[in-house]
Amino acid sequence: MKKANKPGGTLVYCGPPIRGLIRQYTAFTGGVPAAVRERAEASRAFAALIIPLERLPDAMRQIQQKSGRYYTLYKAVQGNK
Repeated sequence: MKKANKPGGTLVYCGPPIRGLIRQYTAFTGGVPAAVRERAEASRAFAALIIPLERLPDAMRQIQQKSGRYYTLYKAVQGNK
């Protein structure tokens, strides 16, 4: 999560929705909520899916095409909800 703590930047979660915690493509400005931060500290795959807004188009493309690093992370988080 160290990359995600850039002040002033918008972060987006591009992983699968997790009931009661987060929806896909939730955006954060000014920090990530405590519950999300705790989950990110417990799961590297989950943390890697909280990305700067400028990376979102590439992540969305990979998830839609079912290939690439972001899709692999997406499937890892999906299997460990």
